Amino acid sequence: MRATPLLEFRQVTRRWRTGVLGTNTDILAVSHASLTLHAGEVMAITGAGGAGKSTLLLLAAGSVRPSAGEIRWNGVGDHRPLRPQLIKARPWEYHFLTVRQAIAFHADVLALADDSIPAPSRLLPLMHRVGLYGMSRVRLGALTPLDQFRVVVAQALLAQPRLLCCDEPFAYLGPADRTVAMSLLRSIAAGGVGVIVAGRDGDACGGQGVADKVLRLVAGRVDGLARPRRNVLELAVPSPDDAMRRLLPQLPSLARRGRRLRVPLGAGTSPESVLALCRDVGVAVRASRVAEELVPR
Repeated sequence: MRATPLLEFRQVTRRWRTGVLGTNTDILAVSHASLTLHAGEVMAITGAGGAGKSTLLLLAAGSVRPSAGEIRWNGVGDHRPLRPQLIKARPWEYHFLTVRQAIAFHADVLALADDSIPAPSRLLPLMHRVGLYGMSRVRLGALTPLDQFRVVVAQALLAQPRLLCCDEPFAYLGPADRTVAMSLLRSIAAGGVGVIVAGRDGDACGGQGVADKVLRLVAGRVDGLARPRRNVLELAVPSPDDAMRRLLPQLPSLARRGRRLRVPLGAGTSPESVLALCRDVGVAVRASRVAEELVPR
């Protein structure tokens, strides 16, 4: 029997009340959302601006309570034992602080908020874990967006959380840096932490097909708990059998669908590299396009 979910939403609804000039308006941010997240899983939450992603993360982190429905953390209604951490793309401290000062200051903030959080005895192992080794004296304002994200992750790990909620964490990162950042979150999940990453689409969540679960929000409603997707390059070639014979030794993931060939894209495999390989082995390509497909089970 599978373990108790780390996080479970049961028909959760959240309304926000806003008031302007003495009038009150209810905004339905999340409506009847149900989901489960187990330890070690990475879940991507996608949706357009205003779809309810940030509200869902606030609910998951225990920062706000649902207007209706039930949320359970590891089978109970108390989020505190999991120490959920809600992070964004950049540190919120002043840019003149050094990396070590920012992490140490955040440790003090956590201690004030929750005296049960263990005080760190050493910061260097944590900095090494997230890829900041040797950067303790660098000021936040001098860091690259990727290293600023590493600082945010290090600050979250001070609490030793079992649930990490990431709101648009890769907003300032390019595709290559997103791959590195997602690998860092994957390594954290491998230690038994549940990770939720929110973004407008799969690419904004670290890349297509990298999450264990994908949940899409449309106007606050769950539009389906789908299998992860990935990008593939479709090739139209005049002789599919000959092309398969020439390309398979170097592209073992190559698949044929009718007269088209499909190559999964990812680390080390780009459309440019595949087309260059086709030229090198003498495969004529009439047309090509990048498409999306479900990741095979």
